[in-house]
Amino acid sequence: MNRMRKAGVFAFAMLTLLLTSGCWDSSEVNDLALELAWGIDSAKDEGVMISAQVIAPFRIGSAQKSSGGGGGGGQDKPYFVVTGIGKDTLDAVQQMQTKLSRQVYRAHRRVIVIGEAQARKGLKEVLDTYSRDPNLKLRSDVFIVRGETAKEFLNVAYPLEDIPGLGALKEYSQVGTLKEMGLINLMISAISDGNCPAIPVIAIGLETEQEGGEQGNSSERKGFRIAGTGIFDNDLKLRGFIDVSEGRVLRWIKGELGKLIVTSQIAEENGKISMDLNKLSSKVQPIFEGDNIKVQVTLIGQGMIRENNTGLDLTQPHNLNLVQEALEKQVETNAYQTITKVQDKFGADVFEFGEVIHRKYPSRWRSLRDNWNQEFRKAEISVKAKLTIRKIGVTGPPLHLKEQEIKK
Repeated sequence: MNRMRKAGVFAFAMLTLLLTSGCWDSSEVNDLALELAWGIDSAKDEGVMISAQVIAPFRIGSAQKSSGGGGGGGQDKPYFVVTGIGKDTLDAVQQMQTKLSRQVYRAHRRVIVIGEAQARKGLKEVLDTYSRDPNLKLRSDVFIVRGETAKEFLNVAYPLEDIPGLGALKEYSQVGTLKEMGLINLMISAISDGNCPAIPVIAIGLETEQEGGEQGNSSERKGFRIAGTGIFDNDLKLRGFIDVSEGRVLRWIKGELGKLIVTSQIAEENGKISMDLNKLSSKVQPIFEGDNIKVQVTLIGQGMIRENNTGLDLTQPHNLNLVQEALEKQVETNAYQTITKVQDKFGADVFEFGEVIHRKYPSRWRSLRDNWNQEFRKAEISVKAKLTIRKIGVTGPPLHLKEQEIKK
């Protein structure tokens, strides 16, 4: 009996080992080239140029020592950029692979950057392979490089990060946005009726020409900056740009903004006041009046006063109401101007108003979706802001004013 039991245990153990033997197609880490950032550019003869920012593992330690823990700009950079040109993406990757001793591994990719020329040419033809690759990370963030190529961006040193491509992610989070997951959102927009993609934009150099920055070769300039949002049409072609503040409004309307500073002029007091909003949400309500479409946008937020350069004592409720009304009016003006600018200049529904109509009024949407671009341009927009001031800071009146100058 014991012999039978031992034989059964042995057979069970062998079966367990067979079922847990590991991956049949696994690869050693030492045989892989880990890339964190990926670039897409147009090339001659309707081709595509692919660039990859690949980790150089044996340089990571030396780069941190030579740069004092960050920078990625020394002689021993912990990364290098490799490119390939082909008829399509896979052809370009195959050409790139001939320059590498290790197989490119894409599962750790965090950033995809697209040169402006390729973005204006269109993204439909370069997206197909990204929808088929099981190793692709769909949570990768996507950026447009304004005025230059993705390859140039990937070669720019960034003062604060060892791997420059990751700096774009961190910069974008400082703008106040929530998790972007740009690639999967781009895929969804590509198959949606009416909705158009809006992709964040980066520009090489830490300063703009207006700020006095010297514009030279990309390899000579340091760093990069968030420079607005790219507006695409239904054919996934870049139509133009809106600036950073307008991009924040867009994200707020879509429920993708986590924080925002609003500054308003208090006309009666000849001064400005700023509010730090950290709880933001929005509501979009489409209204049909015959053949006319109206869209009511409500922007909701709460936070605290962070700067008061007026003569108002904010411990007084009537002064607080005055400030709140001024801040709400400022938000309403900014949002309305942004929406109407996109309507008139681009005619692309990046706000996803069409998706709201699709969910709430599916029967009406069926008659609108084929001509939604025209309907979006004609839609009447109204904006209402509802802000709540939770805190006014440690002091009520401004510290720099004398007692007799403070309005109670």
